[in-house]
Amino acid sequence: MEGTNKQRRVPTDAELNVTEGAPRPRVARAGARGGASGGGSWFGAPMVYAAIAFFSLMILVHVWQFSSSQTHPVLTSPFYNRTMVQFTTKFGTFTLDLYPEHAPKTVEAFKELVRSEFYLKDAGFYYNEPKFVLQGGGFLFDKPSPVGNLPVEYSAPSTERMVVIARGHKSDSGSTEFAIMLHDNSERNQPSEDGPGYTTFARVVEGWHTVEFISKKMSSGFIAKEDRERQIGFEKVEFVERPTNDNYEAKKRLEELTYVLETPHSVVIVSEKDCPEKKELQKMLHKFRTTVRTKEIGFANHVPYELEAVEALTGRTSLPLVFIKNKYIGGLREVQKLQQTGKLRTMLEKSGTLAEDIVWSAINQNPLVLFSKSYCPYCKKTKETLAALGAKPVVFELDLREDGAAIQAFLFRVTHQSTVPNLFIKAKSVGGNDDVQALHRSGELVERLKKARAID
Repeated sequence: MEGTNKQRRVPTDAELNVTEGAPRPRVARAGARGGASGGGSWFGAPMVYAAIAFFSLMILVHVWQFSSSQTHPVLTSPFYNRTMVQFTTKFGTFTLDLYPEHAPKTVEAFKELVRSEFYLKDAGFYYNEPKFVLQGGGFLFDKPSPVGNLPVEYSAPSTERMVVIARGHKSDSGSTEFAIMLHDNSERNQPSEDGPGYTTFARVVEGWHTVEFISKKMSSGFIAKEDRERQIGFEKVEFVERPTNDNYEAKKRLEELTYVLETPHSVVIVSEKDCPEKKELQKMLHKFRTTVRTKEIGFANHVPYELEAVEALTGRTSLPLVFIKNKYIGGLREVQKLQQTGKLRTMLEKSGTLAEDIVWSAINQNPLVLFSKSYCPYCKKTKETLAALGAKPVVFELDLREDGAAIQAFLFRVTHQSTVPNLFIKAKSVGGNDDVQALHRSGELVERLKKARAID
């Protein structure tokens, strides 16, 4: 037909009855998407389907990879007890795991030193270089060694926590002195043109908090061995049995968990991430105004063997578990029973976890508080000065309390004074004995005591 061969044209405004200023209706154009000719429709739908299929495949691959990476590997080698060496100091204990596979002669000599009680008399830490080493051994230069000089057995690097035999310039001059690495000193201690390196024979696996505290407490540098008053002596050195594992990852989990449980002066809850009983325990313990630390485990499967490490230390796999001063107490039911019988608060007080509450309560409820030690001569002078003025302070003898070390540590945090006496007048620290005597000579001490109503 003739009409079918005519060229398509755009209708005029008159034909569409469109007035000026009115919106023009949309007109389908040739080749436009969805137009009369259907141009582009052959491209749209298949590409959409292809995109959906592609992204669906990517999601499936990602889920498969994530699931496979989250598979918890089976621990084929079980935990077992191993003989280690534990050192006790006035600041706490630390335990060494010996490595005979790296240094057999050195380990055997070290065991002989422990058996012969070499480290129990005139022995302790005498050299401290923060972020490098903490060195100890015999205090006296002329103290004879029962094992003689030892050859260098370099095998393991001197990373943090590792223990090496200290020596002089001669490679075989090492014997009884040892150094704990406070930092990674692998490059510094490895064999070179200057020498064969240092023998790494043990690692600190428990009590790292103690080692760190001793390093902070000691002055930097070398302390003359004869200056015994400034040494950190070894009070006890003994063989102990501790759990370990031949699997590197399992041993690492055990060490990490042990470090958390040893957090000074705090309660530790080991729990799964979303555990309602954990929240009940936290709420219960916070009522005592105690410091609570929570270690969440089992939610990151790329960190394996956490539950196995818990079982190795406690014999239990059910969570949550509560530890007070590194001692396993139990789960929610056990802690609730302790609270009902009144034993929980006693345990918290003895552990030192209530030190903050004890200090704040004492200095805010009493006008005059003295933190002292019964044998301290400077504390005695402060007491005599206060007594002469008619003042009667509330006295805390820290050496006679099980939480004395925790209280002293907290006092250091708030007053930056690590020694006693530490006198508080109206909740404010005035310092030690020298400060008290200076205030007394100036007459200011009497004024402060009267203002606090500690004397008439």
